[in-house]
Amino acid sequence: MAQPTIVDSRRRGTPVRCPSCRAEISFDRPHSYSGQLQIRCVECKYVFAYIPQAAAGNAAPAGGESAGGASGSKRKGMGTDLDPVETEYYEILGVEVTADQETIRKAYRRMAIKLHPDKNRGNPDAEENFKQLSIAYQVLSDPNLRSIYNRQGQKKGGGGVEPAGGFQDPEVVFGTMFGGERFQDWIGTISIGKDMKDALENEQEQQTEMAEYISQAQAAGRPLQMGPGGQPVLTPELIARRQQRQKALADRKAAARKERVDKLKRNLINKLSIYTESARGEDDRAVTESFKEICRIEAEELSHENYGHELLQAIGRTYISKSEHFEASNSFAPLGWFHGAKQNFNLIGDTVSTLRAAIELKSVFQKLQDAEQSGLSAEHVKKLEEQAAEQGVRVIWKGAKLEVESVIRSVCDEVLNDKDANPHTRALRATALKLMGEAFVSIKKPGEEEEKSRGPPPVPPRPVEK
Repeated sequence: MAQPTIVDSRRRGTPVRCPSCRAEISFDRPHSYSGQLQIRCVECKYVFAYIPQAAAGNAAPAGGESAGGASGSKRKGMGTDLDPVETEYYEILGVEVTADQETIRKAYRRMAIKLHPDKNRGNPDAEENFKQLSIAYQVLSDPNLRSIYNRQGQKKGGGGVEPAGGFQDPEVVFGTMFGGERFQDWIGTISIGKDMKDALENEQEQQTEMAEYISQAQAAGRPLQMGPGGQPVLTPELIARRQQRQKALADRKAAARKERVDKLKRNLINKLSIYTESARGEDDRAVTESFKEICRIEAEELSHENYGHELLQAIGRTYISKSEHFEASNSFAPLGWFHGAKQNFNLIGDTVSTLRAAIELKSVFQKLQDAEQSGLSAEHVKKLEEQAAEQGVRVIWKGAKLEVESVIRSVCDEVLNDKDANPHTRALRATALKLMGEAFVSIKKPGEEEEKSRGPPPVPPRPVEK
């Protein structure tokens, strides 16, 4: 006979009643299991059987007694947007059930910094907490899924409110913190979240290796040779293993970047073809004006996405720079060298800025940990967490911006040096790229024009002297 499967209950959710302590609880039914399904009460730890024949997920004690009893604890009907049948996802994000999309987005950014595994290295549940945060955000940030969740709750582990393509990896969701899905065709998925995860896992593996190495040396009575930094000198075999692992990680990152660049190259060629396939030359005024307007309209829409204006500025400036570099190289080689040197100088500056950002991010994580252990009031700690989280988002944005610009430069190089295109087509692409870049950088930040139109506040009249 198969052993029973026991699942833990929760305090919130579609209610059932424990037959022992009479507490109202809920549980998530596994997609598949063997034997009898039993529920452990979150309050008294009493285990009772789940009876599939019971109405809409009610449970009963192992002896067959109804868990709901005569009191009718099961909620009748469905929830509403103002009174959801379940609020767990709202609680995970720390928002009210009436929160708007901007509040949910800000809450996710704050909690993503707080719960990211890189900040919670000593917590064995860090990965699962980060995953649950991602799931809650994916449901509540989608108006349709949110409405279903409010009415029905989390059915069968989330299947009732699961996106058509399934839930995304938390690191992918973390990577869409800047720009969202609307920018996917322009920049792909920002990999900074996954890079942080890979770096953490690599560091943990190195720590485990070192602990095993020291333990084996001590067990064999073998003295450890210490290096200048106070760390044991590794054996050639251990060094080779680390190098092999780092090479495998670098190869995976390189393959992922190539796939990303190739896809973005095809996307950009298609977008530029509106100009290249219509213009009779680089001075075709009618086509130029039409193409600029098309780019401006799309940029206006993109500017309303999260960090949309900042991304448009970064993409637009890179497009203009790459177009000018291409044109200068074709007209006079030294000019092309000058533009290339200028880009390299900017890249060095951005790299230094990102290194500083990484140090700042480590400081942010330390602030969060200090706040949690400081013994301050919950309100004060929350305020410090919000300030540190906002700083953390700004720090991560610096790294994301550097990554985006690096990828865009590679895409532009592929597009402008495409061997499958003739020189005339490549020249038209350079012209179109510059027009597109100028349209992107010309977009004002949403709300900026409205602030300017208001003008300065009126000057109050001078008091009348008596």
